[in-house]
Amino acid sequence: TVNRLEELVIAIDTSGSCSSETVKRFLAETYAIVSRRENFFREMPVYLIQCDCVVQSVNVIHSSEEWVRSSESITIRGRGGTDFTPVFRYVEELRRRGELKHLKALLYFPDGDGVYPRERTDYQTAFIFLHRSDKMGQVPPWAVRLVLEPAEQEGRP
Repeated sequence: TVNRLEELVIAIDTSGSCSSETVKRFLAETYAIVSRRENFFREMPVYLIQCDCVVQSVNVIHSSEEWVRSSESITIRGRGGTDFTPVFRYVEELRRRGELKHLKALLYFPDGDGVYPRERTDYQTAFIFLHRSDKMGQVPPWAVRLVLEPAEQEGRP
């Protein structure tokens, strides 16, 4: 069987410790990745979730145009404490209602500090950081940890 993405959830930490610039950079980096694939948005909906200690907003995006519009006009909702678990509960609710039927991946952009889910998901989960940090060690062992910072900026070849 082909393990093709049919739905994607992108969650962004909008707690007080994540600046607007950081959130916008997360969005720009994500768009750079997904837009490399032709017709990406025509093939699947992308759920963009803002969450601090509660889910603050959900935007379902179906096209590159919608993504650009959303990114340019995004209003950061939240600025409270950090708890990553509400996103996972929300995703489970969407699955229960049949809105998400074939979820294979969730990308979470955190600043690193917060309450992580303990239960392993049955879809790929990646926590993506802008920079290497000691906080990355808090990510559960079943989830993928990624860093967007290029190796040259880390002082390594």
